[in-house]
Amino acid sequence: MTTKKQKNQKLNKISLIISILFLILAIILQKPLVIRPILWLIAILLLAFNIKKTKKIKSSTFIITILVILFASIALDGIAVIQFKRIPIFAYNIINSKNARVYNGIGVRVWQCDKEDYNDLIAVPFYKKGYMCNADDMPAMEANSFLNSVVENYDDYKNMYIKIKGKISKKNGQNYIEMRPYENTDITINGYVNFADNITLRILFPNNSHDLDDYDIYDEITIIGIVKNLEQENEKYIIYMYDSKVVSEINLKEFSITATPEEKCQTEKNLIYTSDNQKVYTYCLSQIVVSYADGNKYEIASSLSSNKLTTDDLKKDPLDIKTDEKTKNTIYQYEDYSVMYCNPETSEDIIIGNKNMKFDSVTCDIKIEEQQ
Repeated sequence: MTTKKQKNQKLNKISLIISILFLILAIILQKPLVIRPILWLIAILLLAFNIKKTKKIKSSTFIITILVILFASIALDGIAVIQFKRIPIFAYNIINSKNARVYNGIGVRVWQCDKEDYNDLIAVPFYKKGYMCNADDMPAMEANSFLNSVVENYDDYKNMYIKIKGKISKKNGQNYIEMRPYENTDITINGYVNFADNITLRILFPNNSHDLDDYDIYDEITIIGIVKNLEQENEKYIIYMYDSKVVSEINLKEFSITATPEEKCQTEKNLIYTSDNQKVYTYCLSQIVVSYADGNKYEIASSLSSNKLTTDDLKKDPLDIKTDEKTKNTIYQYEDYSVMYCNPETSEDIIIGNKNMKFDSVTCDIKIEEQQ
């Protein structure tokens, strides 16, 4: 005959099995149905009651037992999410884009790049920021179109990842950039346009973004980020985009330089760029333009200051190279201009002059050694 103790033991085993089955079901279910957290909570309660009966813990410590099991189960959920690429059971702050969905769990973030596909998921630790899906799968919006309609349609964009293409109206190092609506002008050099000032998109990056190093004001750039806030002050608006990522690329390897000589050559060289250990001058030239493969054209001072062009790039593919044996200065000859690299041991100067520039046409300044 079955005793009461044996019945209790049997019930405890059954409840333990049920709780484990519910936990497994909550993990392996494909879709994030509302039943998943319900199954999980039932499993926790059954497990807690099972421990209370078998271990005979006091009622006063029963709540603590539930909390311990809850935190342990949340940790287990995080492990299962990372290891098995599952959607978090306790997902919160679900963010959408046109094609993708993002689930924020406790300590983890899961990307569902196709809203119809619950198998091909990307699970990353929560601290890993930026858009994780294929940026090519999201169509880019033009900044002018977005900024001219976002205020009226802000609810449609809030907490949404969007891909936006526009010109940089302001840059703050590697931390953030801004976009504003703009109009093209007759002046196209350096990407110049006229920016409006009634609305601004401020794009913030989670960490210092080295991808911004090659970009400057007036450059066109494509960004993916999440629209979070809208602020208004006096009739002007600021839209904030967070968790941003640069998805455009600049081809800086293919370029050409054209130089226009002065009608009357000035005897003095003109400083256009300076760095910690180099100074770049022009001599007898009215304009120097750098043209890139994407069709953009920049004055050489702009290309140097925005890191699109380095001083070493000025040596690329010369027609001829001459070195003065006495001064050790070197001239790189091109079709319509020449570049003189002064002896780096005695001078910091690099001089871009007309094609007829000679070693004695212009003087290299002697660098001043800092006293120790």
